[in-house]
Amino acid sequence: MAALSISYVTTLSSFAFILLLLIYYLIDVKKVWSGAPFFYPGMNSILVYIGHEIFEDYFPFKWKLHDTQSHSEHLTQDLIATSLWVIISYILYRKRIFWKI
Repeated sequence: MAALSISYVTTLSSFAFILLLLIYYLIDVKKVWSGAPFFYPGMNSILVYIGHEIFEDYFPFKWKLHDTQSHSEHLTQDLIATSLWVIISYILYRKRIFWKI
């Protein structure tokens, strides 16, 4: 992959900041939305991080791509892996299982 230009990095980080600002405003300031999908992984963030590092090369989280240049295959793989970790963290939350330091 080619080196990323400063303007590209600045633009993408600005978009990420605006998205974070919008989510903060809707969840914490206006209380329009509970932020539920973000809540459950946050309650078990250590488990999600360590689990991702351990299982990142195994099947439900990663599989052999037919076309490694396809953005849609990478996006599908990432969305499925993220959804699985949200589901796992939700199940652990319901069973009151938390990893703490």
